[in-house]
Order: sequence, then structure tokens, then C-alpha cells
Amino acid sequence: MKMPVPLAILCMLPVDAALAQKVIAPTPLPTPTEVVAQTASTPAAHEWAAHNLSGWPVERQVLAAHLVTLYGNPEEITPRALTWYDNGPWKRTILYKDGDLHRFPLPHQDVLWQTINYKVPANKITALMSYDGSILIDRTRGELTVHCDSEAENFLTFNIANTIVTGENTVEQALAYHGQVVEGLRIKEPEEYPQKLLFKYPKTNATTADPGEEAELLRHLMTTPPAP
Repeated sequence: MKMPVPLAILCMLPVDAALAQKVIAPTPLPTPTEVVAQTASTPAAHEWAAHNLSGWPVERQVLAAHLVTLYGNPEEITPRALTWYDNGPWKRTILYKDGDLHRFPLPHQDVLWQTINYKVPANKITALMSYDGSILIDRTRGELTVHCDSEAENFLTFNIANTIVTGENTVEQALAYHGQVVEGLRIKEPEEYPQKLLFKYPKTNATTADPGEEAELLRHLMTTPPAP
């Protein structure tokens, strides 16, 4: 899927051309090939969150209830975090009581960290970092983690990040499309990018982990007998 022309490019056009661009209708959001129903939280999940997370912000309790409805009770509970393993498409899900301010695409708190097995080529690392600072690449483990304020936003970021890795889209196209999808969600336009992972990923990190190589100098020093 090719993204809209980045705004930065429009700013570089001659004045007449730039004005002409303003009368062009926005690129319509695609119709999803499969509608994935959003799961509502159960009363039991809300009771669990209210009982176990009484000191947490209300927004986190609501998000926790949603996750409990989807994946059951977390496997690890601490005063500041809930952790699920191998839940749904995720290798690991962590919901934190306290978040970090993130202003893209709009100000929010990054509290939900979700991880998959994924190999990022070295020549794509800078592009992913330029697209979204809430993407974490662990080359040693062969993992890719995204953190945002909801599972839908994490799905969206993973799916767009994958198009950068595959070369389908540039960073500029990815940024433009991310904003377009968020606006589509606001006005209730159908879009499948925030609903599920749209690419295949391995269940283990056997093919994604990169333990690296031993340092040649250290190996040489450790195998060389000391001078007499």
C-alpha cells in the first residue's frame, strides 16, 4: 500500500503547484479485508482490576480490564506492572502503572509494551528509529517491542514498521499514513491496520536472534600465552 505524498514534499513545490494540491481530496482509507470485532471488557475483568489495581490511574485499570478479558489474569503482578507471556500474538505484554510522555501522533502516555520475535536488518534500524521512537530493537534476542497507550496503537505501529522493513514504504510515507489512520479512527473510518498483525512472524527466536561474534582482540589475548 503506497502512502500519501508527505507534507514536507508539498512545501517544496512552487506556490501555484502547492495551491493546486489543496483542492485534491484526501486519499481515502482502504476498506479492510476482514473486520475484527473489538472485545468489550467483562464485568469480572473490571472487578479484578478494581480489586488488584486500586492505586492505579483509572485509565490503566480500564486497559488492564480489557487485557484480562482478552488474555486472562496476568502471570506476574507487581505494584507497578502486570505481565503476560505468549498471550495472543504477543511474546510478552507488560502494562505499567506509570507511563512515559510520547507526543506522536498526539500526546499520550506510553504504558503498554508488547513484543514479538522479529529480525530487523541492520540497514533498517535507523529508518525504524526515525519513524517512531517507541520502537525498541533487540538484535541479540531477535525481538521487536512497541510501547504506546493501547493495543490498537501497538498493532498500528508494528504493521507500519513492517512496511518500512520490507521496503514497501519510506519513513516519510509511514509517518503520513500513521497520522491518516489515527484521524480515520477518530471519525470512525474502517481500517484494519490497528486491529491485528498483518504479517507473519516466527513463534520462537531461533531465526531472529543474533548473539553476535566474539571480539577478535579478546579472543587473541585469551588464547595467546603470556610472554616469558
